[in-house]
Amino acid sequence: MDPLAHGLLAFRHAPVALSGVCYGRLDVAAELPPEAAAAAIERALHELCVRPGVVFSSPLSRCALPAAELAARLGVPRAIDDRLLEISYGAWEGRAFADIERDDPAAYAAWLDGWERVGPPGGESALDVESRVRSIWRELGTPRGVNGVDVAAVAADADVASRARPPLLVAHAGVLRALRVVACGASWPAAMSAPVPHLTAERFPLPPSALSLADL
Repeated sequence: MDPLAHGLLAFRHAPVALSGVCYGRLDVAAELPPEAAAAAIERALHELCVRPGVVFSSPLSRCALPAAELAARLGVPRAIDDRLLEISYGAWEGRAFADIERDDPAAYAAWLDGWERVGPPGGESALDVESRVRSIWRELGTPRGVNGVDVAAVAADADVASRARPPLLVAHAGVLRALRVVACGASWPAAMSAPVPHLTAERFPLPPSALSLADL
């Protein structure tokens, strides 16, 4: 079986009007209204001939609002999970990278040199993000799903071929890069080197236990 046929679909939120600023956990509004972002995701799903069974999102509005709109359009359950938040920049949240480099050069250099294991003051490293994303990815492969949302049950309908509809995530670039590491076995440098386009589908395999649900 193709591991992507019943795998996980993930979309990065729409662009935001910030550049050169640490805004990981800041609730920055997207440039597109939620309805427009949801419509863009829905068009991408139509092109892929995929209908998800459940929509998960980060709690930040740039993800949560279009996810709610999309779930309503599709008539599927929607759930929010904090593990889908963007990387935390801790004390650096809301500050320009140029200002951080000027005002805190030692910590900034340490982060640049060891970002996989070193986070900003009070923030997360790449491995911290990987740990929480791995947790939700594994739960998507269990019969009970995530936070009690039974993915197999909510996906079921009269069409046997569509019984295990894939889960869909609306999240952040850091989460999608972590999924490249967790689900696809990429190294962190490789995961970081490839772009994460906004509102563009990226597909990931789920754990083997999830793939077996497709044969129910």
